[in-house]
This record gives sequence, structure tokens and C-alpha cells, in this order.
Amino acid sequence: MMVPQVAATVAVAGLSAAQCASNSPQCEQQARQCSSQTDKKIEVTETADIEIPASEGKVTTFTPAYWQPQFESQVAPKGAPAAVATAGTFAVTDKSIVFAPPPGIAGVHLPLVAVLNVELQQDSTTGAPRQVTVESCFGRLDRFMFGRTQNAQQLDPRATADAAAEIKARIAAARVPARN
Repeated sequence: MMVPQVAATVAVAGLSAAQCASNSPQCEQQARQCSSQTDKKIEVTETADIEIPASEGKVTTFTPAYWQPQFESQVAPKGAPAAVATAGTFAVTDKSIVFAPPPGIAGVHLPLVAVLNVELQQDSTTGAPRQVTVESCFGRLDRFMFGRTQNAQQLDPRATADAAAEIKARIAAARVPARN
């Protein structure tokens, strides 16, 4: 079973909040980037039967992947069961991050323009990549973990690092101004 790392996710959100408390230029850019909760370009979609878009350029997928939706990783009361991550396929396109679970189960579509921060958390004991937390507009945090192909319940540090790198590369490419 995949167990959440609450402290790491809270630290990601705290880092962004601390950076923006100083009125830095990065905060002004984030405010412009997330200026409208009704702008379809920055709208995060969480619904059942999400599909990986074929019309968003190159698609890189990671399977098996696990998703913990925003804020489901809050500390549970003592003795409560740990949050279980949803299994499915994680994809990064030229325009979005998508988690597509089996039919009938909710997944998520995160437009790259809405992503504020991508954090690769590491195992505190081994230092191996453990999970990727994506912070997007309006305070949303989503956590993704990646299993090994032969043993889906065992985390795959290589796939985790590759997924984080792929997200960061696509965000960088998407934010490069078009040349005239």
C-alpha cells in the first residue's frame, strides 16, 4: 500500500507561501498566471473517465502510477486507515499532466499553464525519489507515485525521477515565448 508523506507535501505548499510572503517577482508572475478561476486554460479538471488527450502533441506515459488528489493527504486521526492512492496511467503532454485511472474512477487533468511548482520528494532513509507533488493554481496540491512494472506495489525511483524531469521539461518548453 502506498503511504502518504504528509510533511513533504505540506513543506511544498509552505515553500511557495513563504516565497510569496516576500512580494517577490515570482509571486507577481504566479498571481498573473492564476488570475482567473473561470479561465478554461488554467482550469483543473477532476472527473471520472478522463482520457489522455491525443491532440496535445507528444505524450509520455508512466504505468503503473498512483494519484492522491489534492488535500486527501491531510493527517488522519490516530488509528484511521492511511489514504490509499488511486492506480492508473500518468501522462505528460505538451499542454497538460493527466492521470487516467480505470473507467468509472475519478482522474485529473492539470493544464501546464496552471502548474506553479513541481517538487520531487525523496525517501528520508535512502534518498531515493519517492513521489512527485504538483502545486497548481488556487492552492491545489496533487501527489503522484510510480510503481515498478514487474511489482506495481513497489515504488520505482527511476520512473519517479523521470516523471518529474518530464513535467519540468514540458513546462519550460510551454513557457518559452513563441518566435515571430
